[in-house]
Amino acid sequence: MSKKTIYYIMTAAGAGFILLGLLFLIASMANPARMNIAMVSGFIGAALMYFSFAAIAHINYNSPDNLAALILKIARKNNGYFTAAEAMARLNITAEKFDEVIDYMLRGRMASEETRDGNIVYKTDSAGSPVKRKCEFCGSEFNVRDSLTSCPSCGGNVKMK
Repeated sequence: MSKKTIYYIMTAAGAGFILLGLLFLIASMANPARMNIAMVSGFIGAALMYFSFAAIAHINYNSPDNLAALILKIARKNNGYFTAAEAMARLNITAEKFDEVIDYMLRGRMASEETRDGNIVYKTDSAGSPVKRKCEFCGSEFNVRDSLTSCPSCGGNVKMK
């Protein structure tokens, strides 16, 4: 049985404790001594649900699929390149977790390893190169969002590159 399954069972138990607390809360109208049991049961149920939901969220965040997607976002901002230190700092993960994720990415061919100036840099092809509009004559570059067909500087044709 995986940890995630245990946390889902804890969530169900927490819901049961909350329902039991509500039952004792209703019963406390006739006998006020049951109010203490209702409060304790509700607190135990809320605590179980809180900690199990937090643990499930932590497991989901640290899954290789999710971390690989977040690393690809980091690489996209850096023209397809990222380093181990940069990814660990931005995602707040340990070196062991990063090694696990980068192995997953290298096996899935989402990233490749390069060496630059003695440092290991990872390159992703999925980041893609940014598309620009470029003037054929003067070489000026413009954003794709700008709907230019002629260059404002020289009047030449602007093409997508």
